Amino acid sequence: MDEQFIFSKQYRNILPILAAVSLVVFLLAVVLSGSGSARIWSNILLNNQFFLGISLGAAFFIAVHRVATSGWQTVIQRVPDAMTSFLPVAFILMLLIYFGMNDIYAWADSEVYEGLTGAKKIWLNIPFYFVRMVLYFAGWIFFIRMMKKNSESLTISSDLKYHNRRKIFAGLFLVFFGITVSASSWDWIMSLKPDWYSTIFGWYVLISMFVASLCFIILITWLLRRMGYLKVLRSDHVHDLAILLFAFSIFWAYQWFAQYLLIWYGHLPEETSYFIPRQHEFTLLFFLNLGINFIVPFFGLIRTSSKYNLNRVAAIAAMTLIGHWIDYWLLIMPETAGTKATIGLPEISMTLIYACGFIYIFFRTLSHGPLIVKNDPFLQESLNYES
Repeated sequence: MDEQFIFSKQYRNILPILAAVSLVVFLLAVVLSGSGSARIWSNILLNNQFFLGISLGAAFFIAVHRVATSGWQTVIQRVPDAMTSFLPVAFILMLLIYFGMNDIYAWADSEVYEGLTGAKKIWLNIPFYFVRMVLYFAGWIFFIRMMKKNSESLTISSDLKYHNRRKIFAGLFLVFFGITVSASSWDWIMSLKPDWYSTIFGWYVLISMFVASLCFIILITWLLRRMGYLKVLRSDHVHDLAILLFAFSIFWAYQWFAQYLLIWYGHLPEETSYFIPRQHEFTLLFFLNLGINFIVPFFGLIRTSSKYNLNRVAAIAAMTLIGHWIDYWLLIMPETAGTKATIGLPEISMTLIYACGFIYIFFRTLSHGPLIVKNDPFLQESLNYES
């Protein structure tokens, strides 16, 4: 139970070097392609949202299991715990958006843009935008920190007060998160097209970030097993992770279709103005998004036996993770870069920069403390779990 992940010197060196090389490639690609500042800030916003979503989705995973008094995931709970460590960095990166507001948000220059009226005009202004951003991150970081603090206390103490406290903070986090995840998605993504709205957009973004975080948890679990860690992991744990990926991929598809269906039964201008350009200008990515994020996990995991195979589940998780990056690309790029939006070297290299930073922070956090919280009251249930 004292097994500890070692963040080897090899990984500590490779990740920064890969990030540096990716940064050079990004800068060269931007200069040679003649891309404007809008493309640079669009890539920053895209990857901020994607990796922040993975981090927040991990916190959601932890909090839901705490409140539901679920114990099966106890042997892998340090994985989502470590994923949440990216949040403070994400906060700093989101603040940088201030310098590119006029390049990606049409409403940022109120003297030029006259499309805002009523409540939208009050809501969408730069000072209030960043006040809300600070409040979102302050709440997320505080509640997640309190959950982690009490989990860490259980590595040295068996006092149940720490378990009870983290359950209380998990409940408070879910209430705060339920409100702010929707509001933040309106601010950061939906307001890219300020004359468009969707009443289920917040849910759509929440499910997308949760599925992406599930994919990352599965991939890290697979990697740790390959490296000789998590020997206590059972095929039943893999089965339940696969069940979650399967179920929430279907839920994501439901949310996707619920928005898209409005075109056909209502022909509402505020809806068609959002979907028609994406379907006509980016047809391949538009349907590839649905194919990877729904068809691949649905048919790949529909058989019971496939859910117990960690290698198979990890392969599907890898494809689905890429699919949700494409999903974020479609949410952001057509609005910020228009019909010229593409997936080229700038997009790939910027994503690699963020991925290296995220994984470095994750591995460093995971190496601080044992991989299994040995005094967790649900540990025995998880060690002997049968799905």
